[in-house]
Amino acid sequence: MLNTYAWIFIVGIIVFFAITVFLLCFTRSAIQLPLHSGADADFNDWPVDTDQLIADLPEDARLSYERSKVWQERHPPDSVPTDLTTHQLVSIQEKGVSAFEFDWEPESQCFVAARTEVQFVHGECSVQTNLPLPRNQEVYYWEAKMFEKPDTTTVSVGVATKPYPSWRLPGWNPFSIGYFSDNGCKYFSSPFNGKPYGLTFNHGDVIGVGYRHRTGTVFFTRNGRKLADAYTGLRWNLFPTIGANGPCQVHVNLGQMGFVFVEANVKKWGLAPSHGTLAPPPAYGLENDTILLAAGTASSSSNNNGVRSSQRQRILRQHESTADPDAVLITLDEESLPTNQQHDESFAVQIHLLKWSLHNIAYPLLPIHHLIHLLLNLLLQLPLLQTIVQTILLLLLNQIVSRIINCKSNLLVNILRR
Repeated sequence: MLNTYAWIFIVGIIVFFAITVFLLCFTRSAIQLPLHSGADADFNDWPVDTDQLIADLPEDARLSYERSKVWQERHPPDSVPTDLTTHQLVSIQEKGVSAFEFDWEPESQCFVAARTEVQFVHGECSVQTNLPLPRNQEVYYWEAKMFEKPDTTTVSVGVATKPYPSWRLPGWNPFSIGYFSDNGCKYFSSPFNGKPYGLTFNHGDVIGVGYRHRTGTVFFTRNGRKLADAYTGLRWNLFPTIGANGPCQVHVNLGQMGFVFVEANVKKWGLAPSHGTLAPPPAYGLENDTILLAAGTASSSSNNNGVRSSQRQRILRQHESTADPDAVLITLDEESLPTNQQHDESFAVQIHLLKWSLHNIAYPLLPIHHLIHLLLNLLLQLPLLQTIVQTILLLLLNQIVSRIINCKSNLLVNILRR
């Protein structure tokens, strides 16, 4: 009976590891950018700009259109890597939604203050975030408030691939979507295919943009009310993008505060948690593996004797012969720590990551296979599990040895009988 249970347990462990390997290898795959066509989107045909439509544009608009077309031929959307890297994922974990900010070029007709406050000066201009919309939760959502907007200025709120011409509004060029303030139309990849979508928006209005990455659906909200889905099948790395053709000021909420759209608050659709999960850098001193050795003249040392602790004085005496006149910062790296201390710290870091993922399940920063890998590492470091695994291996080895001995015994008996 014991052997039966042991074999069942061993088979269960093997099946568990097989499923884990399958999840690690096949749960995530690269997402290709369909640059050749838009057949999987919900519009009939990819926008085609005819010569007649281009000729009907004013001269400035026509020159801007032709310039952007040449620019995108030289800088197609797949010309730069846009997938989130490990370093960027760590930055999101450390900073939360503060890791996202709008990039702007000094020569452009706009600038950005406090990461998300966009000020347009004059002329056509657009800005994008430094990071794309992640793909770990079902929906990602953000809002743009028309903080200052004259009636003569047209604002477009939407998403686009990167790189994108900074003098073109989102929706006017390939692989971009925009909801325009002047006519309430939605534009996709062309300035000629605007379709009626919602009401116009002006000073004080809040426009929201949502993206369901599993279906590639982009939808908009206006003052907290959801509009119909704008487009479906847009499976690209999309960046929040805002553009305007005149002076205005737009304040963007990427999740650092509550949304006007209630459903986004309830379901936590922000781009990342409002606060980071890691503690701030340690203060200089005797804590957290960092020691600041303050060395100077004898007079300065005597002045500080009254406030230094006995432990600091002891450290100073140890390094008095080798200390430089200037302050020296000594950082204790992992190699200088005892082996058991390194193990404890590594284990503590993994525990911290796992606890953060479980408590912030609405913002799963790491993919599922990373979480499974982290959980397995933690389990394998538990003494009880190590004992169980060792016991299973011993039982398995015992069974193998027993079978070998039985086979040899039977073979010997058969030889003797002959």
